[in-house]
Amino acid sequence: MRDSGSTVSRRGGRGPKIERIADRYGLDGLGDDLVDAWLGDGRERRSLRELEGDVNERLIRAALDEAGAHVLDGEAENFYRLLTSDDVTAGSRTDARNTLRERGVDVEQLEADIISYQSVYNYLKRHRNVEREDASDDGESATESGLATIRKLRSRLRTVTIDVIDRLVKAEAVFIGTYEVEVDIRVTCTDCDTRMTPTTLLSSGHCDCEQGGDE
Repeated sequence: MRDSGSTVSRRGGRGPKIERIADRYGLDGLGDDLVDAWLGDGRERRSLRELEGDVNERLIRAALDEAGAHVLDGEAENFYRLLTSDDVTAGSRTDARNTLRERGVDVEQLEADIISYQSVYNYLKRHRNVEREDASDDGESATESGLATIRKLRSRLRTVTIDVIDRLVKAEAVFIGTYEVEVDIRVTCTDCDTRMTPTTLLSSGHCDCEQGGDE
């Protein structure tokens, strides 16, 4: 069921992130679209993970449109993958950021506005008070919540590092040209020497030890 009394957000830093980005990028009806898609109201049901991707691709497309850049089919989806996937190399991510900047997009603001699975979950459950009969998405919440925490901390570490470098450059304690900061997290099992990203580990649920045990 849905709470039909919810309203679209006010401007400023208050309210759920979903409503703030809808306001910032002119994504009219975003909140209602999420509710309808999750409940399957007049359309195929979407999972929380799918909705996370839908929203982020939509805001990237809106950011490009706002900058007056022509958006090709599949381009927003590719930029989303390049900006967020743990399996993308640092060089590819930097290239994607530079391309967006060249096309007039405020990359720092865009990356700050990209939402997590947890943002969608909180918005639907806490701010819109919607439920659906099957709770299959809830089973993913522990894994997705863990990934969201890791991504948030990685983003925070990147922000802090940039702040420190900028302060030192301003104080002329260090010298550097235009730069990018990448936070690359890898998990290594010392038993089987498997090295993977947190996303790969949490998505698969195991390292190569399990495969070796099956043999």
